[in-house]
Amino acid sequence: MKKTALPRYLALGTALITGAAALTACSSGEETVVSSGEGPLAGICPETVVIQSDWEPEAEHGGIYSLLGSEYTIDTDNKSVSGPLVIDGEDAGVNVEIRNGGSSVGYQSPQALQYQDRDILLGYGRVSEYLTSQADTPVTAVLASMEISPYGIYWDPATYPDVKTIEDLGKTDATISVGTTGEMWIEYLVGKGVLKREQLDLSDQNKPAMFVAAGGELAEAGFITAEPFMYEVEIPEWGKPVEGQLIHDTGYEEYFQALTVRSEDVTAQAECLSALVPIMQKAQNNYITDPEATNDLIVELVSEYDTGWVYTLEGGEFAHDTGVELGILGDSAEGITGQFDLDRVQSLIDIVDEYGPVDVSGITPEDLVTNQFLDTSISLEGTDK
Repeated sequence: MKKTALPRYLALGTALITGAAALTACSSGEETVVSSGEGPLAGICPETVVIQSDWEPEAEHGGIYSLLGSEYTIDTDNKSVSGPLVIDGEDAGVNVEIRNGGSSVGYQSPQALQYQDRDILLGYGRVSEYLTSQADTPVTAVLASMEISPYGIYWDPATYPDVKTIEDLGKTDATISVGTTGEMWIEYLVGKGVLKREQLDLSDQNKPAMFVAAGGELAEAGFITAEPFMYEVEIPEWGKPVEGQLIHDTGYEEYFQALTVRSEDVTAQAECLSALVPIMQKAQNNYITDPEATNDLIVELVSEYDTGWVYTLEGGEFAHDTGVELGILGDSAEGITGQFDLDRVQSLIDIVDEYGPVDVSGITPEDLVTNQFLDTSISLEGTDK
């Protein structure tokens, strides 16, 4: 994943990280908290299930961070957190280690890191992105952590009062800061005539400074679960609402932050994944229904890692609530937590085949995702909301 494609913003003189909640934790060099070694994953999964994140801690990662209980170890040197893997308050018999992404790993993709370090079992990935690198680093997603991608485009409604959709924005002369090149959603929207290529600013602009400096003339790509709150509440130089639309609503139905394994591990780690993935489905729903402790942990990690990433508890609460409201965090159309729609995956393959630089016509949805490890009885409907 490219640095410029990643969401949110780094530390600004006008923005401060809020104080972290007081949870039980250890810092680097202190005693490590470990699993009892007794539970449903003991003996069938690695003693430590390592998950590689694609970015800094944020609410969009809530499902994996909710695997940690109240006792954990924060490694401030290596930018990771570990502890017993816990579900519904019970030790599952192994440890979980969640490694930071972004600047901590030189902005490398989780897929690349999964092949550099075989200790990594799971990593986040966007289906339309990792399918272009399947020849070198083949991965298969085993859980859709989001039903809908939170990525979108937003604008100042006072400057563009007639703009209600991304398509409307494409009919204006607005410059849209997308901060990257080669993204499939960009090629899709330009190819479909929704946006004009000359509208797009692909430079790595300083967010949010450039948006604020443009005084409403600039539109921007980012997370609908984050930037609207950031601009209205956390950036006093702007301090007013923005409006936006999900790119998903244009027909580009990405599976964002899907949890992948090396494709060979679909077979090699089948016993582990059969037990682990349903636990992760439950953890995802636990975060959706009761996010408070996990959001506290996320903010604490941001403070402890001290990478320059800015994240507040209020921002995490907005991300969670907006994600639930928009169906970003939710079940599949069939009512199953974490399920992939293979027709939807095929549509992504078709888009990349038409607009991308790599021939992917020989790739099938089954090469990219699998639902085989899901417990189809797990859904939000069956969770105490």
